[in-house]
Amino acid sequence: MFSHVEQALVHLNAALDQIEAAPSDLLHRTLGVSKELRSRVEVLETRVAAVVAKRERHGDGGAGLLREHSGLSRADAARNVRTDAELAAIPDAESAVADGQISLANAAKLAHAARKTSPAAVQEDPELIELAKSLPADEFTLAAQRWTARQQDAADLAAQHRRNRRNRNVRFWNGDDGSVQMRGSFDAEMGARIQERLRRHAEQLRQADRRLSVEAGSDSGPTADDAFGSGSGGERGSEAAVRTTDQRMADALDTLLAEGADRPEHSSADPAALAPTGRKAAAEIIVRADLPVLMGDSATLGGLAEICGVGPIPSSTVERLACNSDVWLEIFGDQLTPLYETVVSRAPTTAQRRALIARDGACIGCGAPPGDCEAHHIVPVACRGKTRLDNLVLVCWSCHDRIHDHNWQVVIREGRYRLIPPDPASRPNPAPSRKPRRRTPQQSQPAAPVELLLGEAS
Repeated sequence: MFSHVEQALVHLNAALDQIEAAPSDLLHRTLGVSKELRSRVEVLETRVAAVVAKRERHGDGGAGLLREHSGLSRADAARNVRTDAELAAIPDAESAVADGQISLANAAKLAHAARKTSPAAVQEDPELIELAKSLPADEFTLAAQRWTARQQDAADLAAQHRRNRRNRNVRFWNGDDGSVQMRGSFDAEMGARIQERLRRHAEQLRQADRRLSVEAGSDSGPTADDAFGSGSGGERGSEAAVRTTDQRMADALDTLLAEGADRPEHSSADPAALAPTGRKAAAEIIVRADLPVLMGDSATLGGLAEICGVGPIPSSTVERLACNSDVWLEIFGDQLTPLYETVVSRAPTTAQRRALIARDGACIGCGAPPGDCEAHHIVPVACRGKTRLDNLVLVCWSCHDRIHDHNWQVVIREGRYRLIPPDPASRPNPAPSRKPRRRTPQQSQPAAPVELLLGEAS
């Protein structure tokens, strides 16, 4: 076996020496087989490490050996070893990986989908395996998430979303080179909001860089760093002109945080200014949902909702997002034919928010301060509930989740709104609710795709 590997290295070295002289058609053919070659090398080193680790009783499946000899990170080495072992339960995927048709990165997504559902479910879906062969890793990640969400029970998706929110974090540490490092993890909704705000501000910085280049007499076209990045020092103008996209994102984060800290509205004398739908920068989130999700019938009719470019979210998150958003509703039929378009204003006005704070004082569930709260519609807008004070209460993010995810109830107790667990025996004097009849889609009707543009009110 070792002699074959040595011969392959000799041939690779010879190919490297001939790149400059090779015709273009031959180079294209070489690129066509590079994916297969790379995948087979990954499988070879992973399986060799696994066999050696088993014989020598390393106890880690070969991840340590693989990291030591391949240069992979601990996480990637462990992922490859685990994926190769789990593929035994998905024969079609295992065969495609061995043939170099599926990379171990995409195979890891297949294995993850199998853990969330079952290996048999992945094995019996040839379309998913074909997607793993054809899509690059970033695109297949989202495709696998969608597939998994459609296979899972709605409660499982909601539980995963709650875990992601519970585990949200931002961490800082000092790098060895004197830099300050940051890493964060967010649930889909929060992550989408943060990305949208940073990208919008980074685009403003990009336009400013272009104007600066024109004023300095340089090329008015896109700077080279938009494609490749650069990092040279120099005068302020030249620094701006060579900022990479990642550098602009970092500058945008610094600017937005500075603006938020320096605003006079953040004074404690004006609690309404701290409210999420009052002064906070707006963020637009595109949510694509099947009609049963939008109508609250996903438990019986199925359906999927996702934040475009981020991934699937539970129906309860769609409901909670819609509570405090201005919603542009687009409904599409077959072949993406537009069927319906409208704008629904669900976000309370600044005046309404001030009145909510004056009436409720804090979160009606846990007493969190107004700056941590948002408005909740007692009667959902989908059921013709109005954005009026008698249909709104002030709740923090966690208590809002309890309402939409765990059916906690808003009640009136001793003249004040309160939030109680979903126990019918403990519901004195429930809050007034007028829930009109609505037509329930028939099981035989196909779910029309719905696209929502959810944006916090500015």
